Amino acid sequence: MKKVVLYSHGGSGNRGCEAIVRGTYKIMRDQLQETPVYLCSLNKDEDEAVGLSSHMNIVPYSNYVTRKSVDHMKAAAMNRLFGKADYYVTLAQKNLYELFGQETLAVSIGGDNYCYTDSKWLYLSHKEAKRKRAKTVLWGCSLEEKNMDDEMIRDLSSYDLIIARESLTYELLLRKNIAKNTKLFPDPAFQLDYEEVELPAKFARRNTIGINLSPYIFSTDIDQEQVIDMYAGFIRHLLSHTDSQIALIPHVFWSHSSDLDVMRQVLARAGNEERVFIVEARFNCMQMKYVISQCRMFIGARTHSTIAAYSTCVPTLVLGYSVKSRGIARDIFGSEKDMVISVKEIRSTEDLITAFNHIWNREDSIRAHLKQIMPDYKSRVVLASNELKKLVSGR
Repeated sequence: MKKVVLYSHGGSGNRGCEAIVRGTYKIMRDQLQETPVYLCSLNKDEDEAVGLSSHMNIVPYSNYVTRKSVDHMKAAAMNRLFGKADYYVTLAQKNLYELFGQETLAVSIGGDNYCYTDSKWLYLSHKEAKRKRAKTVLWGCSLEEKNMDDEMIRDLSSYDLIIARESLTYELLLRKNIAKNTKLFPDPAFQLDYEEVELPAKFARRNTIGINLSPYIFSTDIDQEQVIDMYAGFIRHLLSHTDSQIALIPHVFWSHSSDLDVMRQVLARAGNEERVFIVEARFNCMQMKYVISQCRMFIGARTHSTIAAYSTCVPTLVLGYSVKSRGIARDIFGSEKDMVISVKEIRSTEDLITAFNHIWNREDSIRAHLKQIMPDYKSRVVLASNELKKLVSGR
């Protein structure tokens, strides 16, 4: 194998995306030896800012061309005359396509990209990788059954290897008869190392409740202002019923999906109390994992913020919005009941308090369970590299 190409990566402004890349590289490292690794990214600047370029070659997805070039005019004509946007997508992904070849291991690493409604760009890049006879892998994925139409099933069935990161997705793939090359291993971010940093001045080690909120908390039919009021009321409850500090910890810094914007709104509504603060530093995912690891408890909307907590044995309540949060919790605890609350089911501050109390009242037993299960659970992630080795060697 002459090169490994990691693709469908959104950029490290999402610390979860960065965690997947770093975890994947760590898992593959012993197998790679001198094989060059290319990361095809939608935001090269973000990846360079967190230091990923010291481990791999970062290639930007976007291949911008002059509007009057032959390529652009052909794409425009096909879209206008026949309604085919494929040519635009192919043009944007040209840099990626040029990396594919017979001696390429092409690994699609966007864990839940197939969960969203527009998967055309994924089908096209996978089709091109197959056309050039690369070995293709869908790595650490989660899937929603409601999105699995015939086109998606055909695409998934043609991967040389699929690694599902939780059992709900694994069982779904088996039900859809996509079983031949499908395996189950935990999310690669469970193997992410943490990097110690100086904690914020207001952070009380082991007596801080960490909270991650994202725009996904608005995935409900309740008015946005009411949602902000609910979470602000919940923070006021924590202040009056615990002696803990409250740290609002962002995990995604994208302008179009900013955790910070949500947290600032909630903090302002909660009253800017002295014991509540936002972790403002733009820590990379390893540093952010260290901050989360020092929390007493954690409440998280972003999946990889909760993975950082789980993997460092911090009792965690997940504010879930998709199959991945339920599946991961089920695999760790045997059931997602009382460990995950759907953001769509949260109708009041009281709902949040009740869900939190399920964790608060079992804090010690949850921590003990995580300490017992995590060493084996995390070691299983590394075994996924054996599947890659078998694929590359043809065994």
